[in-house]
Amino acid sequence: MQEQLFDLKSGSWPRGIDWTSAVLGTHLAAASRTLTTVDLGRANKYLGELIAFFYGQNSESLKLQAYDDILWVVLNWLEAVQMINHRVSVLPAGSWTAEEWKSTFAGRAYEFYQIANEGWDDKLCDGGMVWSPWLEPYKNAITNELYISASISMYLHHPYPARNETYLWNAIRAHEWLIQSNMTDATGLYTDGFHISNLKLGGNRCDKRDEMVYTYNQGVLLSGLRGLAEATNDDKYIIEGLNLIDAVLSSEGTAGELVFDGILTEKCDPGGYCSQNGQTFKGIFMHHLTAFCQPIPTSIKLKSPTNRNHRVSCTRYKAFIKRSAAAALLTRNEHGVIGSWWGVPAGLLSSPQEKHDTRPAGTQDIENMCISRLSAKTCEAAQRPASGHRRGDLNDRGRGRTVESHSGGLAALRAVLELERGGMQ
Repeated sequence: MQEQLFDLKSGSWPRGIDWTSAVLGTHLAAASRTLTTVDLGRANKYLGELIAFFYGQNSESLKLQAYDDILWVVLNWLEAVQMINHRVSVLPAGSWTAEEWKSTFAGRAYEFYQIANEGWDDKLCDGGMVWSPWLEPYKNAITNELYISASISMYLHHPYPARNETYLWNAIRAHEWLIQSNMTDATGLYTDGFHISNLKLGGNRCDKRDEMVYTYNQGVLLSGLRGLAEATNDDKYIIEGLNLIDAVLSSEGTAGELVFDGILTEKCDPGGYCSQNGQTFKGIFMHHLTAFCQPIPTSIKLKSPTNRNHRVSCTRYKAFIKRSAAAALLTRNEHGVIGSWWGVPAGLLSSPQEKHDTRPAGTQDIENMCISRLSAKTCEAAQRPASGHRRGDLNDRGRGRTVESHSGGLAALRAVLELERGGMQ
C-alpha cells in the first residue's frame, strides 16, 4: 500500500478519494501501532508517512462533505493518537515516541468532530444523525454508527480534556436511538438506512427502509460498543457486539449473505462491480472487529460470564479471520496488489460463483452504483472506465485491483498479526 500506492511528495494516495484516504490513514496508523513491538523500523516509516498524510489530506474540502465523510477523519486521527499512546507505553526511555505530534493529531480530530456534531437532528425520526447537510434527509446506519464510535473514542482517547462527559453522553444517546430505530433486518444485520416517505408533505417518520446490507455497516459499530463497555462497565454492549458478529458469520446461505465459503464477501464482489466505496468496506469491518476483540482489561468491571463469552467467541472468530486473510493473499497479482473478491485466487478467469447474487429483492445497491435490478454484468461494465486497466482475471473486472482493495486485505492480515501476538483473544 505504501511502496507502490502512496506518494510521499504529496502526502497522499493519488488514486484514493477523500473519505477512502481517511480510512487508508486509519489503517496506516493501526499498522504502525501493531508493528511498534514487532518491527520498529517499519513502524517509524509508517508513522513518518502518516505525518506526511496529515498535510496531504484534503481537510478543507472534507469539512464541506457529508457527515459520514467527516467522521472518518475523526476516527483516522484518533487512531493516530492511540498509536502514539501505545508507543509511549511500550518503547524504552529515550526512544522516539512521536508524542510531539499528539496535540496536532488530536486537534484535527476535535475540529472535525465539532463539525460532525451538527448533524444530530431531533426534528426527524425522533433523533439520529442525518447523512448529509446538503441532500434530502437520510438517517442511515453508517453515519450513526460512526458518530457512536467517534464519540466514545473522543471520550476515551482525546486528551484535551480527558474523559469529557459530553462525548460519552453523545455516544450513549446515539446508541439508544440506533437500537430503537428498527435499522436491523430479521437476521440481525444492519440495513443501509431510512428515508422519509412523505417528507414533502411534512412527514417526519423514518418509514422507508433501504434493505441493502454492507459489511462496513456491521463493523463500525463494533469499536463503538467496545468503547461503551469500557466507559460504562455495562455488559450489554459486549453482548450486542457478539450478537452482531455472529449475525454476519451465520449469514452465509441467506439473502443477507456477507460470508461465502467461510470468507468475508461484499455483495458486489462476485459480480466484480464494487465501486471505490465498496472496495473499502471489508477492510473497515476487519479493522473494527480487531478493535472489538482486543482482550478486556481487568479495569473494566464486567460480569465473569460476559468476559468469558467475549474471550471464547473472539477465539472462535480466529478461523474466519485467518481464512479470510489467507484468501485475500491469494488474490495478489504480479505486482503484489490484493484484489477485492477474496473468494477467488489470482489468475482465475471464470467461476460459477461470479453469477452469485444475494442482493435483497427490490433493493438498489446505491453504494456500488448498481441501481434498480440491473444485472451484475451491466454494473461491472459501468465500473470499467474508472479503472483505466485491461481486463484480466476475475479481480481485474470493474475497477480492478486498487489501493482500496489492497487496504482491505492488509486489514485482514493485521487482524491475524494481532491474533498471533496475543492482541486478540
